[in-house]
Amino acid sequence: MLFMCCTLIKALNKLKNLSLINKEVVYLNFDLKYFEVLRVLYREGFIQGYKIDKKNYQTIVYLRFFQNNSVLGRLRFLSVPSRERFISYKDLCLINNKKTFVLLSTSKGLRTIYECKKQKLGGKLLFFI
Repeated sequence: MLFMCCTLIKALNKLKNLSLINKEVVYLNFDLKYFEVLRVLYREGFIQGYKIDKKNYQTIVYLRFFQNNSVLGRLRFLSVPSRERFISYKDLCLINNKKTFVLLSTSKGLRTIYECKKQKLGGKLLFFI
């Protein structure tokens, strides 16, 4: 189960802040914790892509913009290390997921709210966009 550690929060904040000032490419320190989150963000269309620079030990993230507005600018954390928030499947069914993207850490890995409803899973709320 992925936990929301300080380095991941810092990396996501860096992505958000640099996207708000219209940077198209972000360089992150190489860390294996990022890849599962980056894979989900890419699959859901929030970033254009990412690649690993093994020479410089960096992860290069290409940000996405829609009509000159930042896609990641609305990112908000639901759980932080000092305050973790969990949700059950029963409570998850009450949330309308058509306008927001919510990422949860479940016993089966990172899942979106749609996937959690489909697989009848609850978990730790990470962030929403």
